[in-house]
Amino acid sequence: MRIDHVILGARTIEPLRELLWDRYGFGITDGSPNPDGTASWVVPFDTPDVQYLELLVTHDERRLAGEDFGRLFLERTADGPDFLNWAALTDDIESTAREVETVTGADPDLFRGESVRADGLSVPWAEAAFDLSWRSRVLPFFLSYGDPQARAARVPGDLEAAGHRVCPTSLRRLETGPAPEPERDWADRWPGLAALDVLVDPAAGPRISAVHIDTAEGETVVRLP
Repeated sequence: MRIDHVILGARTIEPLRELLWDRYGFGITDGSPNPDGTASWVVPFDTPDVQYLELLVTHDERRLAGEDFGRLFLERTADGPDFLNWAALTDDIESTAREVETVTGADPDLFRGESVRADGLSVPWAEAAFDLSWRSRVLPFFLSYGDPQARAARVPGDLEAAGHRVCPTSLRRLETGPAPEPERDWADRWPGLAALDVLVDPAAGPRISAVHIDTAEGETVVRLP
């Protein structure tokens, strides 16, 4: 298991685009709309592991306001860009979902779908524990992909489209606070979490506070204002 991507959110793409370019030299690409009322942009990384930052912004505010997820998204982005969530890649999504159910006693919401990018490329995927992760803000949800070769094949085009001034190459580490209750009781048994590079500050709030990224010019630490 490894870190797949980290999600940053904002009401519009402009503040994230400017922050990531001006402070870190990262470009962005895509901008595909999602069924939940958001749109997704990406900061692609130059790695065969296909890691990235996902930038989630408002596409249909009325749709967002009508769902629990959307209302929380609007609440968490009301004051500007923020870290929202993160995902871990698993080789066995069904086994991981069962582990989540054992830990939490809750439905892990194993879900299968297909991502269709603005360029028309589609990749099947499956996820588990998104709602539980979204609620905690610090525990990852889980992903697997049905066509990893197709997913990796689009990276060179994404890198060209993003036009990075400084090219990111891997997601090294996350800094977070502890999960709130009752999610805090799950953390020690959350699938794969102990093996991932996550630095938890006991005095911090329940959110991601920083992401350490390797780049072609060395390590950089992304923090939000």
